[in-house]
Amino acid sequence: MDVYIANTRVRLKDSDLLGEGGEARVFRWKDRAVKLFHPVTAAAEARVRASKLEKLTRFPAGLPDAVLGPVELAKDGRGDVVGFVMKALVDVDDASRLAQRKFREQRVSNDLVMTLFRDLAQTVTALHARQVIVGDLNDGNVLVRPATKQSFLIDADSMQFSGLPCAVGHERFLDPRLYGVDLSTAPRFDEGSDWYAFAIMWFSSLLYVHPFGGTHPKLNTMLRRAEARHPVLKDDVVLPRVATSWKTLSDEALHWFSQTFEHDARQAPAPSLLEQAWSTCRCGAAHARTVCPLCHALGPLATKPAVRVKGRCTAKVLFETRGRVLAASMQGGVKYVFEADGVVRREDGALVLERPLLPQERLGLAGASTWVVTARGEMTRHEHGRLVERAQTGVRGAEPTFASAASVSYRVEHEWLIEQGTGMRVGQVLEGQTWLWTGERLGLGFYRAGAVTVAFLLRAGRAGLKQLADVRWRGRVVAADAVFDARHALLTVVAELDGRDVVHRWLLAEDGALLARSEGGRAGHAALLGGRVVIGSDDGLVALKLDSGVLVEAACFADTQPFVSAQDELLPQSDGSLVVVTSKELVQLSLS
Repeated sequence: MDVYIANTRVRLKDSDLLGEGGEARVFRWKDRAVKLFHPVTAAAEARVRASKLEKLTRFPAGLPDAVLGPVELAKDGRGDVVGFVMKALVDVDDASRLAQRKFREQRVSNDLVMTLFRDLAQTVTALHARQVIVGDLNDGNVLVRPATKQSFLIDADSMQFSGLPCAVGHERFLDPRLYGVDLSTAPRFDEGSDWYAFAIMWFSSLLYVHPFGGTHPKLNTMLRRAEARHPVLKDDVVLPRVATSWKTLSDEALHWFSQTFEHDARQAPAPSLLEQAWSTCRCGAAHARTVCPLCHALGPLATKPAVRVKGRCTAKVLFETRGRVLAASMQGGVKYVFEADGVVRREDGALVLERPLLPQERLGLAGASTWVVTARGEMTRHEHGRLVERAQTGVRGAEPTFASAASVSYRVEHEWLIEQGTGMRVGQVLEGQTWLWTGERLGLGFYRAGAVTVAFLLRAGRAGLKQLADVRWRGRVVAADAVFDARHALLTVVAELDGRDVVHRWLLAEDGALLARSEGGRAGHAALLGGRVVIGSDDGLVALKLDSGVLVEAACFADTQPFVSAQDELLPQSDGSLVVVTSKELVQLSLS
């Protein structure tokens, strides 16, 4: 695609794509980023273009450096504005990652979370001083760079300023006072709605649960709970297993969150709240109190039994660590890698690294081997503490494009997907834009080029990619994952569109035929065994069934609720049981 920046013709390629949302795509250009709006229908073109141009031309000057606003307009060959140039960022993550327990415990401490939100609060306060309201403040529009302790605001052109509205708000962060309000007709957001969204993000990042998450017997959706001002601070709300108790918060923080979520207070947090220090108890709990509220409540002699039973569900602890579980996979049995006492080891105790895993490193299990892959695509394979192989792969943002199983591993080299063990060129992909997963026999991936999504299936030991014409969706990819059994693959994509996160799933046969799909179901990791699909949720394990080509819920096993959450990975075993993988333990669940 060709655009004109400062009267200079610039060619932007799909391989330069940094990200894509509901209204625009963002490309890297030199040391900058170029945001190009999606084409609109002819009937709406004049109105939409006029609205965008007015916002871009009236964008306030002198905003904080952390706000990625327009620095130059981008035009098409006719001279019409089609986007703008802004500062580009590297080594950043969506703030949504801060609410993911595994990511946080591996890379970001609670004290660093406080620093990042302290930085964000200063930016929001500075914007308010300039009569700018963020409006659509959500964890996809906030980027964090933990290495430099900085947070940034993107999508600045959607902010509310100069009497121009912010036309959209993400439903998980939208102030309940604005439910049912048409946001596009006039400025509707205010400083209080920004601080409400800030509180949602901050609370979720500290406790790994949305303030209106968990489960309630009568208020069964997040939106209904928010309307009722009934947060997880209430005793009748059951927290998901992955969540940390709100009792770990200080009294001052609890009061501020309670006032915000229950009583519609909309004030900025006092600086002292964002400066509170956290400590880690010997029991492993992080808290902001003088005495650990968890082990103090349990008593010094309390222990967790190795086998727990609730109703039909038996939960057996297979492995537990005071360190952290880094990765796990089902490869002829449960294989995993963990960090404890400053070193990284495999399930049999074999040494992988004589040091902790670095924040920029990812792991892949390949039988007895362990791949360590950096954010720059540098790959090393380790066996019994020895480095036995080096390689290089492409990256998508800060994520290396790499997938491994006991029988096969894949990497990307100059737009070619390479089977690492044999060096075979499997097929061409889009460098810098490819998502990839593999099982023992089947693999799956996709890349996006503009409005076009190319999804593909691959088979171990065979060249060629089987394109999947039925795998399509709209919106920005928030998360994606794929799981496999011997003859099936299941792809899950969470896409953000018009302020909502929509979960898409496709169940595929080994020849690429679409067996069933769903749109709008529950989020949560899935397991696949013999074509049967189970997902983890905060209500417990949920079985899906095929109904006229659609994946629908067949049963929710409430007895499993204490042992699983939507954030936990699931590994199916041949006997029908499931292994739940958390950051601290592996637990086998069996239903009688």
